[in-house]
Amino acid sequence: MNLVERVEITNATLAQFVGQPFAFGACDCGLMVIRHLKAMGWTIRTGGTWKTATALKRFLKRHGGSGAACIDSWGLPRIAPAAAIVGDIVEIQGVPPFGAFGICVGNGRIMAFHEDAEGVAILQPVEPPIAAWRA
Repeated sequence: MNLVERVEITNATLAQFVGQPFAFGACDCGLMVIRHLKAMGWTIRTGGTWKTATALKRFLKRHGGSGAACIDSWGLPRIAPAAAIVGDIVEIQGVPPFGAFGICVGNGRIMAFHEDAEGVAILQPVEPPIAAWRA
C-alpha cells in the first residue's frame, strides 16, 4: 500500500471517530484500531466484544492479557516505534491493564483518545511510544 492510500484510510478513520465520546466497546481505542486495521486490509478476528471495563478485562485475558498481545495475535509485524509511519499502530502509556493505543498521523503525532478531549484527538505524545506495529 502506498503512502497516499495510507493517509486516505487514516483520515477516514479519524473522521469516523472524531467528536464521538469515549464508550467501552462502542467508541474506544481498541475498536478504533480494529476498524482501522480492517480498512487497511487486515483480517481481524476478535473472538468477542466488550461493553464495560470488566468485559474488556475478560476479553484481554482471553487474548493474551493485554492489548499488545491481541495485536500480536492478529499477525501484525512489530516495528521500532521510531519507524512508525502514517497508519501504523502505536501503544502509549495508558491505564493498566488496558493500555492506550493510537494510530500514527505523521510528524510524531497520533490519533488517540484523551481524557481532555471529546472523542479522538490528534496528540503529540511527550514520551515515546512503548511499541509499534506496521499496519
